Amino acid sequence: MAGHSTHHKSTFQVRMAAKYQASYRPFLSLRIKVFRGRNITLGSFNDFMDTPDPYVKLFISSSPDRKKKTTVKKNNANPIWNEEFKFLLNPDMENNLDITLVDHDTLKNDIVGRQTLNLNGLEIDRVYQKTLVFGKSSEVDMEIKVEECAPRTDMRHSKHLCEEENEFRQKRKQVVLHAMRKLLGTRGPQTLDEVPSIAVLGSGGGFRAMVSLSGVLCALKDMSVLDCTMYTAGLSGSAWYLSTLYSHPGWPNVHPNEIREQLRENIKESWMSLLTPSWLYKHVKVIRKKKSAGQPVSFTDFFGYLVGETILKDRKNIPKLSDQRLVVQGGKVPFPLYTCVQVKNDVSALKFSEWMEFNPYEIGMLTYGTFMKTEHFGSKFFCGQLMTPVYPEPSLTYLQGIWGSAFTILLQRILREGESIENAISSMHNSDDLNEELQEAEPVQDDDDSDEEDDETDAVDGQQTEMEPEDNDDKFMTGIMESFIKRCSVLKTRRGRAGLVHNFLRGLQLMSEPSEDVQDVTDAADHQALRDKHICLVDSGLAFNSPYPLLLRPERDVDIFLSFDFSARDKDDEMPFQELLMAEKWARKNNLKFPPINAKEQYQKDGLKEYYVFAHPTDPTCPVVVHFVLVNKTFKEESYPGVPRSTDEEKKFADFSVFEDPKGHYSTFNFKYPPKQFDRLSELNKFNTLLAEKTIIDVMADCVRKRRARNANDFDSNDKNNNSSKSDGCKNCCILL
Repeated sequence: MAGHSTHHKSTFQVRMAAKYQASYRPFLSLRIKVFRGRNITLGSFNDFMDTPDPYVKLFISSSPDRKKKTTVKKNNANPIWNEEFKFLLNPDMENNLDITLVDHDTLKNDIVGRQTLNLNGLEIDRVYQKTLVFGKSSEVDMEIKVEECAPRTDMRHSKHLCEEENEFRQKRKQVVLHAMRKLLGTRGPQTLDEVPSIAVLGSGGGFRAMVSLSGVLCALKDMSVLDCTMYTAGLSGSAWYLSTLYSHPGWPNVHPNEIREQLRENIKESWMSLLTPSWLYKHVKVIRKKKSAGQPVSFTDFFGYLVGETILKDRKNIPKLSDQRLVVQGGKVPFPLYTCVQVKNDVSALKFSEWMEFNPYEIGMLTYGTFMKTEHFGSKFFCGQLMTPVYPEPSLTYLQGIWGSAFTILLQRILREGESIENAISSMHNSDDLNEELQEAEPVQDDDDSDEEDDETDAVDGQQTEMEPEDNDDKFMTGIMESFIKRCSVLKTRRGRAGLVHNFLRGLQLMSEPSEDVQDVTDAADHQALRDKHICLVDSGLAFNSPYPLLLRPERDVDIFLSFDFSARDKDDEMPFQELLMAEKWARKNNLKFPPINAKEQYQKDGLKEYYVFAHPTDPTCPVVVHFVLVNKTFKEESYPGVPRSTDEEKKFADFSVFEDPKGHYSTFNFKYPPKQFDRLSELNKFNTLLAEKTIIDVMADCVRKRRARNANDFDSNDKNNNSSKSDGCKNCCILL
């Protein structure tokens, strides 16, 4: 959802990937039997007042299981437990077992004593009998045994595309071949090898990006360019639109315009109208249930419901990302890609972030060459193995919350300055300035690193306000949300606001060392990423605001980028290339081919216009970028490319500012689009895309020509090699004949 240029050249360190390959590793199983206790006491006076109710807590911070405890034995100073527990251990880490003997009490538990055992020196398959003494006389008998577990992996460890995507590409190429022949005529491809790969990219920008991309896709479909496209990719607001499109039960059998009309209806009222007491109570209860099941939660869970249930309100059932496998089956439509970035708890996303990609088949990080099945996202992994219980696949609304989570940065201003939500949103409408928030990252402690009891309660859960909502009263709903935020102090931390999931990289091993040119902060984070229990996931727009990293993978072999930038600018006529220049820098940093972005030169030559073409002057294998910017220029004069506006009503409809609108209709933080504002923005982007029809077709035809020439050169080269081989082996061939 991020939509502003928020970058500092000196700190830009987002990375891709080909530096590491993570892999699963063997791990150990620690079995602990707690037999009995003797003479459990807190002292004669305390025992006289209350006979001990003892239990034992076991805690290993390096294990995915971490915490176990025996049952409580009521009024028994000599309890017999005979209970067995199992922990998984990474043999390459420091593993310590903390044992705490506790006297359970109604008001507050009393600690009898603590002991710590180092586990790294234990021999495999040897049984250790231990009697631990707590305090002066309290004893606990235990048995410990370490066993080896057979190595296996439930993830895919590779830099290559998954089998399902490769199969899709082969089928889609057949579809694209026929579509391009029809569109390009004699300039079209003759063979599959001549088919260029086209990718459509949408930037972030909240509902502005979502509404804009809805118009773009309608135009691409009308021009038959969408039928020639291999990939669609979006982050933040564009990801909201693409996921809405691909989860629609009628897609791809209906025109995108039909889905656009439903979206138009869904967002004509503010999502704040959802915030009734009953809605709040219902969803806080669901989130608490998720937490009690063993999954981490954050404000992104809540925000995902807000966004998802607004833009998907017409759906009978909340979809999942894996449902989109049926949509792409057979290569009927382009392959959808979505993204977010992993960040550290205490480092700005501008300084460190790692791109994570989502598709219907798998989710993972190319940085580590590690991917999980889409349905396993959010479940717990250790050393490459899927742990039990396996949690249900999260709903699409939760993923939408992660993909567009830049809004949650707004909460820090509200919490820090005591500003009301209405005022904060109003100030964001006027500036769209996230710089201050993005540069700050507060250090926080992982609350699961403690061995204390998990007995915290949520002040909101279980409390229903007796106030009744007033119809169409946004102030009332705002008050409810403010109350919710103020009660949840965890929202003052990034950990409380970002998407928080179990770290699927935990316990993996790196197969190669980082190269010498990697910055220290990156190097440190690489190793930390393999140890942390959870990872923080945020809007990719906080790194830079276009999903190029997903499509610059050489395996995806993209020839043409149709790049749509809906990022916020201070003024309508401001030079609009910041995100594209960041993409170029990222490509150079990762040694990937990308055309030189001579943006300043083109801007000075042609001024502000709807689209620009960037191509390498000498390298025919370098991809071409057709870059669209959000500008209202020719649209003011023409209702359709080449058709002048004739009536006052038509001219008035098209006469509006996008970024200097005094009412902030198109702000990144506006979540309400009345029909007029929706139609203006969507039609503007449809028009701007149609305006480039001839250019796009010419670029496609030129890429076909380049591929044909390349194939001919390859054939000539192979033919020469084959003739040379035949000459060398001619004598043997004649003998055999």
